[in-house]
Amino acid sequence: MEAMAERAWDPDAFSHYVPPPRAREPHKALSDLLRNLRRRRTDDDVAGQISDIRRLYDDILKERYDRPEPRLADLDQLRHIATGYPNRDTFLSTLALEPPQSTQDLADGSITEDEPALVLSTAHSAKGKEWDAVILIWAVDGWFPSTRSMDDEAELDEERRLMYVALTRARNHLAVVYPLNVYASRRGMDYSIDQLSRFLDNGVRAYMDRVVVTDNADEQPAAPEPAAAPVDLRALLRSRFGS
Repeated sequence: MEAMAERAWDPDAFSHYVPPPRAREPHKALSDLLRNLRRRRTDDDVAGQISDIRRLYDDILKERYDRPEPRLADLDQLRHIATGYPNRDTFLSTLALEPPQSTQDLADGSITEDEPALVLSTAHSAKGKEWDAVILIWAVDGWFPSTRSMDDEAELDEERRLMYVALTRARNHLAVVYPLNVYASRRGMDYSIDQLSRFLDNGVRAYMDRVVVTDNADEQPAAPEPAAAPVDLRALLRSRFGS
């Protein structure tokens, strides 16, 4: 701080500071990063700037925390959100005006091991994690895959990979849920008939039990016949979606 004050807080003052020998390598890496970010201040690639920072920061995070995975997942999600902003100033201003109230680091599970908990997660944030039971919601075209990816093969492939990630987070139980009808508003009567996600084709559905929720609780669907042999769901998904 003294070295920077002596240079009247010049933006490049930090790079002129001479650190102790053991800190010289990280000091140079941080100086180069700060100089690069200053050059890209008005750059519209906010996600790319986050990637630049993470090349330095991820190793620090892994060294400091025993369980870095949830925090790394937060950064993955932050980078994904940043793609929707035109520049860094707009992105940071939005975060300052409406900061998140919590992170995935606070959503690892229940307070005690004996107390069950419901964890809400995006498919992006779920990478690298597993739960005993997973419920995938809104498995319909227009949501998964999203409407914005329909006309772009690269984006459609990314949505397919996300679906694979979401389905393989389950250790023991997997439920895929989708609405049959979607209303335009809570008060309106107009609705559309939704189509199951194109990623769940007939081959995948052949290994799943279909359950239709009815208004009459007494009308339960007949129990499915027991499978002749256990099914390796992970192998099936890999064959359909790729490794």
